[in-house]
Amino acid sequence: MMNTQENLMNMHAEALKASSAAAAKTLEGFQKLAALNMQTAKATLEESSEQIKALLAAKDAKAVTDLVTSFAQPTPEKFSAYAKAVYAISKEANGELTSMIEKQIATSNQQLAAAVEALAKNAPAGSEGAVNFIKQALGAANAAYEQVNTATRQFAEMAEANVQGAAKAASSAKKR
Repeated sequence: MMNTQENLMNMHAEALKASSAAAAKTLEGFQKLAALNMQTAKATLEESSEQIKALLAAKDAKAVTDLVTSFAQPTPEKFSAYAKAVYAISKEANGELTSMIEKQIATSNQQLAAAVEALAKNAPAGSEGAVNFIKQALGAANAAYEQVNTATRQFAEMAEANVQGAAKAASSAKKR
């Protein structure tokens, strides 16, 4: 009985440690995103200041009109660079969290398999059917997890390809 309690306490401690690590990685991602947003806001403020200086230095109405028209046109490369940076931060954080979750699931599966094996060894006679059912359910759950994991990776790869394609399209549209 003591061994089981120790195992449960260890499992809870590992789960708490994994949760704390995941929270730290999430906060790290938010910090990077906040830093990017502050950098973008600072650059926008500096650009606005330069635009105001240029407007105040304009000599006639045509120069003011030309300046206002040029300022009103957003630059696709700035938006594209910002979107790429946000995507990179998101991708990095997601990759790290996914890796942590996969590691935790693998550890949990090993522990569960060991518990099922211990149960099978100590099970009373006539319970082989129940033990086999548990083993099959565990195998089916692992297979389903692998299928979902594979589909998720394929979706992420497709999304990344779409983002890269959109960036190339925006870049080629700018050149035109």
